[in-house]
Amino acid sequence: MSKKLYIIGAGGHGQVVLDCARAVGFEIDGFLDDNEELIGKVINGIEVIGKVELAKTLEGFFLVAVGDNSKRKAIVEKLNFGKEKFARVIHPSAVIGSDVEIGEGSMIIGGVVINTNTKIGKHVILNTSSSVDHHNEIGDFVHIAPGTHTGGNVYVGEGAFIGVGASIIPGINIGKWSIIGAGSVLINDVPDYATVVGNPGRIIKMKGETV
Repeated sequence: MSKKLYIIGAGGHGQVVLDCARAVGFEIDGFLDDNEELIGKVINGIEVIGKVELAKTLEGFFLVAVGDNSKRKAIVEKLNFGKEKFARVIHPSAVIGSDVEIGEGSMIIGGVVINTNTKIGKHVILNTSSSVDHHNEIGDFVHIAPGTHTGGNVYVGEGAFIGVGASIIPGINIGKWSIIGAGSVLINDVPDYATVVGNPGRIIKMKGETV
């Protein structure tokens, strides 16, 4: 099987994903990015060959390496590819437990630990040195930032963002498209679309409105 890969997004996260993909033997044929100022530039040895729409004319696998969850979802939906077109990248230093599922398009960065019987959805980012403990369910398009740790039996809904260094005690449910601030400690469930900060975590916004 060909391991030719195109990385969508040439920013900082895309460059991290490039390193991961190289480490597992992918042949990187180019970045794609809608920032016209980047097109034609060579970044870490890989050229930005065109805009995202160009992907529809290319043969190979793709990864949408965009850290913003809503933008990543919009790109995936715009491309409307079958799941077989999206690669998964798991850095060799990651530790993956038994009976773990990882959906297409997901990016498991260096130092990540995923423990047994956990389900990782599609187009998820588990960023540097984060850990996801046993029997977690991580929804599609979630981004778990560097140094974040979840206890066992945690549920994270679609599109949620969990900031750098956050800690989640076992059994917590985090609602879809919620935002958990850096360094927050969650001891209570989080509703959909909430923004939570602090230790212990408290809701400061709901659906864009200040609480």
